[in-house]
Amino acid sequence: MKLVLNFLVTLVLFVGCRPKEITKQEITSLRDGNHESLVSYGNLILPKILGPELKRFESEVDKDQKSEVNITYGSNSALTFNDNSDYRKTGTEYQSLVMLRVGYALALHHFHRLSLSLSKPFFIQGENNPDAEVQEAEIFRTTISKSELDSFWENHPNFDPYIAPKIGDKEWEKITGEIQKLWKVELDEFSRVKLE
Repeated sequence: MKLVLNFLVTLVLFVGCRPKEITKQEITSLRDGNHESLVSYGNLILPKILGPELKRFESEVDKDQKSEVNITYGSNSALTFNDNSDYRKTGTEYQSLVMLRVGYALALHHFHRLSLSLSKPFFIQGENNPDAEVQEAEIFRTTISKSELDSFWENHPNFDPYIAPKIGDKEWEKITGEIQKLWKVELDEFSRVKLE
């Protein structure tokens, strides 16, 4: 029974929390026909991909004097339907999905590195404040170089990141594993999240 419940919860997360539906053909058309600056293009395309989950988009010069794209996304609710055993797995897989969708959409623009942050509200109980309050917190951040993204898309030219993954899909599991090997985890606070 618990296995069935976990399956249903994961299914609801993938179906109910996925970014606004848009097709690869629509993204390709917008991407190929848009030669504006990265910031103008990002402000056009990212809301179409992430919808209300888009929290922040910036393009800045990093410490190495190279262009870095920083995107923060996440739900606006402090509630979750995951249990402790699924929270990290589901969050990491969703980060993979968002990374692939955004990486494909930005593929023709020039930048050095893409940084993707998952941020969402949590019920936080402080030492000085025994009553829980809702605060926004970044819990997972990954970065990937543009050259690694380009290499990934050269090796998977027919992969469509805009089709919602199916649970247990072997191709999706393989792709997820590949993208996770390419990214660098900059912040991982999943273990600090206490689910009740």
